Amino acid sequence: MTGEVEKLEGTPQAKWHAEIIAAEKEAEKFQRRGRHVVRRFLDERDSVQTNAKWFNVFYANTVIMEAALYAQLPKPMVTRKFKDYQDDVARVAALIIQRSITQDLDDPRDTFDATMRHCVEDRLVPGLAQAWLRLETDTEDITDVVDIAPQPDMETEEVGESDAAPEAAEPPQRITDQRVVVDYVFWEDFLWSPCRVWDERRWVARRVYMTREELIERFGEAKGRTVSMDPNTGSPSNRFEKNTTVPKEEVLKKAAVWEIWCRDDRKVVWFSHNAPEILEEIDDPLGLVGFEPCPRPMLANISTSNTIPRPDYYMIQDQYQELDQINNRISMLVQACKVVGVYDKSAIGVQRMLQEGADNLLIPVDNWAMFAEKNGLKGQIDWMPLEAITTTLQQLNHARDTIKAQIYELTGISDIVRGASKASETLGAQEIKAQFAGVRIKRLQDEVSRFAGEILRIKAEMQVKHFEPEFLVQKSNIMATGNDEWVGPALQMLATDVGFEWRIQVSADTMAQADYTAEKGERVEFLTMVSGYLEKAAQLAQVNPEVLPLVVSMLKWGVASFRGAAEIEGMLDKELDAMLKPKPPEPPPPPTPEELKAKAELEKLQMEAQLDQQAAQQELQIKQAEAALDRQRQQMELMAEQQRIAMELQFEQQRVMLEMQANRMELQFQEAMQELKLQAQVEMQDAKLEAAKAQAAAKPEKTDGA
Repeated sequence: MTGEVEKLEGTPQAKWHAEIIAAEKEAEKFQRRGRHVVRRFLDERDSVQTNAKWFNVFYANTVIMEAALYAQLPKPMVTRKFKDYQDDVARVAALIIQRSITQDLDDPRDTFDATMRHCVEDRLVPGLAQAWLRLETDTEDITDVVDIAPQPDMETEEVGESDAAPEAAEPPQRITDQRVVVDYVFWEDFLWSPCRVWDERRWVARRVYMTREELIERFGEAKGRTVSMDPNTGSPSNRFEKNTTVPKEEVLKKAAVWEIWCRDDRKVVWFSHNAPEILEEIDDPLGLVGFEPCPRPMLANISTSNTIPRPDYYMIQDQYQELDQINNRISMLVQACKVVGVYDKSAIGVQRMLQEGADNLLIPVDNWAMFAEKNGLKGQIDWMPLEAITTTLQQLNHARDTIKAQIYELTGISDIVRGASKASETLGAQEIKAQFAGVRIKRLQDEVSRFAGEILRIKAEMQVKHFEPEFLVQKSNIMATGNDEWVGPALQMLATDVGFEWRIQVSADTMAQADYTAEKGERVEFLTMVSGYLEKAAQLAQVNPEVLPLVVSMLKWGVASFRGAAEIEGMLDKELDAMLKPKPPEPPPPPTPEELKAKAELEKLQMEAQLDQQAAQQELQIKQAEAALDRQRQQMELMAEQQRIAMELQFEQQRVMLEMQANRMELQFQEAMQELKLQAQVEMQDAKLEAAKAQAAAKPEKTDGA
């Protein structure tokens, strides 16, 4: 234990050496069983078992199960995670991914179909199946770009710098193609850290055999030369064990290199037992959500105690072995079941009866009396009894059928799957048997479907995260689907982990034998539903046009849940949206000659009526004009009379005002004259008073003088 801890705490080479050795020891028993089951499947026998007569029903059952689990290339199903009919961005994004994956699967260089068939066989025979995905990018040199050499900086250029030869720069490159390749992983070349359940794994690894040239090209000259090509060095490999069925004779020497994806630190390590140090270690190169470029493997008969699988053969190995024993006994008894007997050597005629094959042959007997005395032919020959052998054969055949029924019951392969049926069975009974058989193998079908779906999902995620957007558009041919306005937002959504993880889901459609009748029925059902709904919706919209938006929205919601309707959903949405927009009036159909003649006559009548109406209108207008002139003349005369009366009134008012003004002036004159008179009188009185005062003053003077 101390040595193992020291190895784990030492160099990375020692750590991964200890990790791989521990995982190989954990899987050693399973790999030994797996090799035994593969040899049993291929009917590989040892020298002791050469003459045995086995009943290899395991091979027949496996072939039937392979056809039931994987019969055709699955169709990628990429849909919106939530069936929101208004989420056109997610719908177009799902359509881009689905069409791009389909284009990748149709590539002749893609090995997905072969990998799936190998994996299904590995799951049914040894009990472990795995696949690996990797990104391939093709590039080419750009030769149409003119390179302009930079001019030296005279201020900072040092002496002798101009004499140095410029380094040859690598030409720029452009990407010509990208694809995600699915590699098959041999079941003995896949390891993982020992764990109870798959979620507890710390790392997964696959073993790849590389030649010296491949090592140098991949890891460089220095490290590629340090790897030993001796398969016996380092870890004890089971690849060249005598009981294995893999090729043992190879011209090229290859070294085993482990590609390890460590989940603890999200690093990828390339390790070999035949190398003195780690070949390469890099950070997560793909950035996948699940980190590993492989799905969860298909593991047979595991529990929550350990993830090491156990082959299906070992679960019913007793029945298989018992069936082989019984079949071998039946074969031996069949060989013993033949006409064998003894006869009297002196009775030559008896031997001639069996050796000569002529019909209607009479063989003469020399001494008939003696022949008859010995009880004739019955006394001359005695056959080996076959009753015991035939009875044993009947019992063994019955036992073989019983064990076969047990195997069919344990493996889940019913008679209806094998095509057997009874004439007395009704259609309902056969359907029940078929349904029961489907239920028993559904778990395996779901496992294969899950495995294929995870491969397609990883392929989709690698395409979205590492393909150039123009390649996604080119591979999907999305521009031909009428969704041009949503392509840009869809590509932007796929560029984010949130958009891809939360709004898109990738799965694999059925991989069983194609049922074209069921597919046709689904399409007929879809068309019937849509046409019936549109008919009723049109009647409702005619009565109440306001419900048309609700009717269209409900139809979109219903169509979004139909499988296979994604390709026409965009076109259907466009047509339904066009129904909500006001339509321009349709041009009337071209008239017939009779309609043209009737129209001309009608236009003639309308023209005559229009002329009559215009004449009547003109006459009416003339009368109205004359009446208007009369009214205007009367109004003018009335206005003139009114003006004359107004002028007379005005003149009278002016005369009265002048008279009143003259009277006021005369009155004012008289008042002024009276005031003058009064003033004159006052002045005369004042003068008289002054004269009287003067006279009065003069009289005393005269007195004094006297």
